[in-house]
Amino acid sequence: MDYQQSLSREYDQQIVWVTGAGQGIGLAVAEQFAALGAKVIGFDRQFTDTSMLYKHVVCDLSHPEQLMPVLNELIQHGLAPYNLIYVAGVLEMGELDTLDFQQWQHCHNVNAASLFVFIQQCGAHFKQVGRGSLVTVGSNAASTPRQQMAAYCASKAAATQLTLTAGIEWANYGIRCNVIAPGSTLTPMQTGMWQDDQGAQRVIDGFSEQYKLGIPLRKIATPEEVASSVVFLASNVSSHTTMQVLTIDGGATF
Repeated sequence: MDYQQSLSREYDQQIVWVTGAGQGIGLAVAEQFAALGAKVIGFDRQFTDTSMLYKHVVCDLSHPEQLMPVLNELIQHGLAPYNLIYVAGVLEMGELDTLDFQQWQHCHNVNAASLFVFIQQCGAHFKQVGRGSLVTVGSNAASTPRQQMAAYCASKAAATQLTLTAGIEWANYGIRCNVIAPGSTLTPMQTGMWQDDQGAQRVIDGFSEQYKLGIPLRKIATPEEVASSVVFLASNVSSHTTMQVLTIDGGATF
């Protein structure tokens, strides 16, 4: 059986939860799982396309305390996930002496605190059935400091360690937890930082004045490239892989 057939057989009619499914990497992840036959439940504040989703849940991940009843209701109605894919993320820019607390908290709520809620709500189900897989889309910024990105770097580091801790706590139940750490990816978050049509090339070349290396592969990742790695790590194709961080940044943080 080839790779694609193996994935299609595994995901046929399985429920997969994807946060941040409204756009960017999350949308690409939802599309790839749906193409494999999965029933994808997407979570986001707004959606550009729901055609591939079995169900879409409009929610604000910047308010993690509001998520618990929403997730519990899904589980109680038989819609607990086979895989949990946490993609949602926000970027708040600002140097440490100008960054305000609201920006800091917003980053941590979306990037880490809501992940904590999803992990807690899904953990009991995963343990009960004795299987499950969590893939968190973090960032290479979790391990590489960036100027003006303190809130983002810290929140992605928190999300990474939270995922790896879940992995060690859940290992005896056969549940795997891994992290994808992308670099610059062609998403609205990335393009929103560009000043003109040379933005992509500047990112590829790097910013020496900010001590930020360029991208050796000379290209920016596409959401689909990142999504393919998510599917691989989530699936049984990587059944002996857990508590790992897979960096996908074209060599930017080698």
